[in-house]
Amino acid sequence: MKKYAIARKIEAFMKKNDLLTDSRIYFNKKCWDYDSSGNKTVLEDIVGSDYFHYANDDTISMSFEGGLSRVMNQGPWELREAFQDLIGEYGYYAELGNHWNLSLYEI
Repeated sequence: MKKYAIARKIEAFMKKNDLLTDSRIYFNKKCWDYDSSGNKTVLEDIVGSDYFHYANDDTISMSFEGGLSRVMNQGPWELREAFQDLIGEYGYYAELGNHWNLSLYEI
């Protein structure tokens, strides 16, 4: 249940900051997929490591092409720090694998 709660917080953060487009959140063998309009589709029986080498299937992994990619790679840094603070409340930090994906790890 902890991963679901974190994923919901991440989703709310991304929605609030207009970052949902062209992104995916992988957890609990499912994926929340957001298209170029930010519409959500839930995909079952899927793990991030099927799509990128640096995925951490034990926690949460994300892939992105839209606004979240810009934030994680170019800023604004305050927004990136706010994301790290959000997941830090649950005992995790995020690490980029490539410029288009990240995974959560325990602090």
